[in-house]
Amino acid sequence: MKAGLYFHIPFCVKKCAYCDFYSVSDTTSQKAYFKAVHKEMESYRGQNISVDSVFIGGGTPSVADAYEIEKLLEKARELFSFSADTEITIELNPKTFDKDKLNVYREAGINRISMGLQSANNEELKKLGRIHTAEEFLTSYHLLREMGFSDMNADIMYGLPDSSLNTLEKTLTFLKQLDCEHISAYALTLNEDSPLYQRGYVYPDDDGVYEQYQMVCEFLSDYRHYEISNFVRAGKQPCRHNLKYWTRAPYIGFGAAAHSFYRNQRFSNPSSISEYVRRASVKNYETVSSQDALFEEVMLSLRTDMGVKFENLPDSFLKKNQDLIEQYQKGGYLIVQTDGFRLTEKGFFVSNAIISSFLMD
Repeated sequence: MKAGLYFHIPFCVKKCAYCDFYSVSDTTSQKAYFKAVHKEMESYRGQNISVDSVFIGGGTPSVADAYEIEKLLEKARELFSFSADTEITIELNPKTFDKDKLNVYREAGINRISMGLQSANNEELKKLGRIHTAEEFLTSYHLLREMGFSDMNADIMYGLPDSSLNTLEKTLTFLKQLDCEHISAYALTLNEDSPLYQRGYVYPDDDGVYEQYQMVCEFLSDYRHYEISNFVRAGKQPCRHNLKYWTRAPYIGFGAAAHSFYRNQRFSNPSSISEYVRRASVKNYETVSSQDALFEEVMLSLRTDMGVKFENLPDSFLKKNQDLIEQYQKGGYLIVQTDGFRLTEKGFFVSNAIISSFLMD
């Protein structure tokens, strides 16, 4: 079976003010943690799994010892069959790596970089709790290019507290000059436990966020908008690993808080390093029912510019939702094609409301 691999490295210099992912700033458990990840990988020995994508996320993987990352990939190659062109991505923070780390990454076979910018406005970066400035991002970006990394993604955010079209335009102009192969643009969402939420920061109103979303789409009009939050430069390929999530392809997650979809089961690890280290092979399993599979097919496919295919939908779904589909088509939210239907950029912005309105029973 072919599958993608995800490794969650939960260590950070400090947690960003908006972050909802499991991470810690204490790295004293690092060696025990990587040992547990190796143990979890061992549980798949002999299962004949082919791998064509690996994503090392976090947290901030570049906070960890680079040689631990290298040994992680060596172990993965021992246990799984890697294709010759396997895409191997690592997430980086601009202030957490140098030439020595990059040399180790390159020797380990890492060939794709995802680095967080979030904003080119230093005041916004401070409010977000980022540890770098826009200038430091630029220095790190040029170092990555000098070191030969030719497939790079940059993350930005819009809908930030106190943001405006002017501040967003500065970020987009800054980013477009770099000519990244891939750009991820996320609307800020806050968990009630996040420091930003607790400080009482107020979102721009919905119309203001939509205007910012439109500006993102206009600035990146020469990129393919292949998923709600993701853009790829013309002639380049979307992130192979992330496509697995949206097409319901198998992927296996390793580490604390990591999730998997494998052999029609979704399962996850505990969101605690200490608990994970104690019981790295114990997971919470959930078999995906036919009704859940239908919902996932619609929800995930409509996140992409490929949309959902009629052949993957039961006749009952189309009968129950024909009027809704026509209504969204007339409103400019949806395009019906010969083989299925997909959301427009206008539809992407309100995708949650559209998807939740479809009748699945």
